[in-house]
Amino acid sequence: MKGTRSILPALLILFATKHAPIASAQDERPDLLPISHALGRDFWSSPRFLRSFVGDYGFRPKIEPRIDRKELDLLSKVVSQAQNDHLAAIAILEEEVKKESSAALDYTLATLRFQNGQLTSAAKGYRSALAKFPSFLRAHKNLGLVLLQQDQFKDASEALLKAISLGENESLCFVALGYCYLNLEKYASGENAYRAAILRDPNGQDAHNGLVNCLLETDRHAEAIAMLDELIEEHPEQSFYWRAQTNAFVELEKYRQAAINLETLRRMEELDLRGHLLLGDLYHNLDLHQLALSAYRDALALRNDLDAGRFIRVARILVERGSYAEGFDYLDRIEAKFKQGLDEKEHLALLALRARVALARGHAEEADAYLSEILRKNPNDGRALLLRGRYFWKKKQDVVEAAFYFERAAKVDETAADALVEHAQMLADEAKYAEAVKLLQKAQFIEPRENVDRYLESVRNVLRVKGG
Repeated sequence: MKGTRSILPALLILFATKHAPIASAQDERPDLLPISHALGRDFWSSPRFLRSFVGDYGFRPKIEPRIDRKELDLLSKVVSQAQNDHLAAIAILEEEVKKESSAALDYTLATLRFQNGQLTSAAKGYRSALAKFPSFLRAHKNLGLVLLQQDQFKDASEALLKAISLGENESLCFVALGYCYLNLEKYASGENAYRAAILRDPNGQDAHNGLVNCLLETDRHAEAIAMLDELIEEHPEQSFYWRAQTNAFVELEKYRQAAINLETLRRMEELDLRGHLLLGDLYHNLDLHQLALSAYRDALALRNDLDAGRFIRVARILVERGSYAEGFDYLDRIEAKFKQGLDEKEHLALLALRARVALARGHAEEADAYLSEILRKNPNDGRALLLRGRYFWKKKQDVVEAAFYFERAAKVDETAADALVEHAQMLADEAKYAEAVKLLQKAQFIEPRENVDRYLESVRNVLRVKGG
């Protein structure tokens, strides 16, 4: 019986080591890099696209409308005029396009409007051509490409599929279709389209980039890594491939390989702010803490519009790891960087971290000052209430005041379970085992956890020994 009281502190130390009331960032998976592939200027302005889209203004029977001699002469005049003045060419055709005229005139007018940046008018023109000649292959294809530029992915995919069914076989059309499916989150269909594009143009980067996205979106990370190994070997200057493979490594928790990729990007001077933050997270998870701190500091020094919350998360990681000096220094740097740009939530988060560092360093009065400021601004801040309870219990040995704050923290959803557990720890330390059991049971009802369950059973055993 005499040794019973001495068992509990040891149990409490063991428990506290395995269960910190404030959630730890140690096991959080690092944030992935944004790598969404978009069809950019290189795609839309490439000679291959323009050649495919505009063609030669000639027309093929069966899949494209016939034109008479008068219309042929008109088109020759319009095409000649368009070499120097698109608007004049458009004006000529606008006068000649009639309900009874050939669909070829509507098509040509739509194409000129597209070249002049009039996408809505171009789409309307292609639809007019299709109303006159429904099997007009190039009108279906060009309508799909115009709708794609307007982010009308469903309608664009239908137009492109119709063109393919009529015999369109160019890689570009399959790339555009794959991009539609990717944005519609139809990843299997997107993959099929991109693979078809690669068969027609094995060197097309847009098709490879789209396929990589489809593999990553369907969690086929190992397959994506193997594909990206080949692409990186062929195009080591393409940062997209390094970034995409980094994400795949992170998803598979291959943090060392991911860090190597990011270091490669850093040497290529292609590592942006998010990349530096991810590199810091990876080094943190690999227990390479000095390298992590260096990457975090480099991130904070970069100019970017990333909000302060992401940097506060870094400070929290440093504090939870026990790097109090580095964590405090990082907090100072955050405040210096954002100055008056912090919102109230972010300001309170910084104060909470300062309080935790001060408590850990034994600066109890300093910690209490931070906590008091937090609670003045937000009396229901669960984490501040929890820390203040710990302050009165551990530093002031005032269990009454500590219980007051633990009880308040237990009324906040975010901290209810943790507050009940810490309150129970304090009661067990005071040999109030029956009351501790009740609080632990409540905590388990709110958020069942194995380590709390083990601790609860230990306290019950002590209570039985004492005859409770």
